Amino acid sequence: MKKHFFLLMICLSAIFMMSCNNEDRAIRHMCQYIHNHYPLATLQDVYKTCYQDFFGAEHLMNDTAAARYYINYELEQCRDTDLSLMPQREPTGFRHRFTRINFSNIVEGELTEEQLVMMFINAAGKDNAYCDDWLAEWQKIEKIAIKTVPEWKDAELQSELMNAAEHKYAVRHSEAFRNNYNPHYRIVMND
Repeated sequence: MKKHFFLLMICLSAIFMMSCNNEDRAIRHMCQYIHNHYPLATLQDVYKTCYQDFFGAEHLMNDTAAARYYINYELEQCRDTDLSLMPQREPTGFRHRFTRINFSNIVEGELTEEQLVMMFINAAGKDNAYCDDWLAEWQKIEKIAIKTVPEWKDAELQSELMNAAEHKYAVRHSEAFRNNYNPHYRIVMND
């Protein structure tokens, strides 16, 4: 009986270690993707995509009229903006639980504004959190991100992001990201 229990414990430990290694690998891959596709991105942009992936769309937004208004307003503001600097669709974080839908989908006729509004509303205002411990999640992501892309190390920013994670605060994209990649998108649930 002890031998079977011991073997069971070894198997469970191996499965746990493999899942951790897969998660670490996924975080590294995400960081490499961000660094390769957005070389001016900062650790703040990693935080943003991981936060979106962890919590979901628009952080408990549930006002349909406001969602329509704000999407319409932002669409009008970005009509003369180069929206091709970001992909039309891009997964969030390293788990890819949600997708960023670029407003270029509307401008190019791939989606109507109403379709994007409905996709956004269907993803927003729900408790989409992956689990309860965002702080532990961010600590792990940050550690791997800094090892993967050492130039992201910034003690002041890291402290600000750790404080945000502790209080489960969302952040904006970094100024460098906003100025260079024109992020105009909404988060929707993956089908």
